[in-house]
Amino acid sequence: MWHEVDDLDLESVALSEDRARAFDEWVAMRLSDWPVADIRALDQWLLAESHFEFIPAVRAALQERAERGSLGAA
Repeated sequence: MWHEVDDLDLESVALSEDRARAFDEWVAMRLSDWPVADIRALDQWLLAESHFEFIPAVRAALQERAERGSLGAA
């Protein structure tokens, strides 16, 4: 019985992680054409408006942009 519950919990966690990853990818795609300054402004607005659930995805997109920029400059 406990084994079954543990398996369901693990499946739920995996599904949640898949959804979070898919959301982060969607945000990154949507922000891919945005200037860095606009992404930073969005991050600040989300913080000010207490939309904390979106901040990690926006910051991940900003980090990805920074990494791409530094790779392109090398």
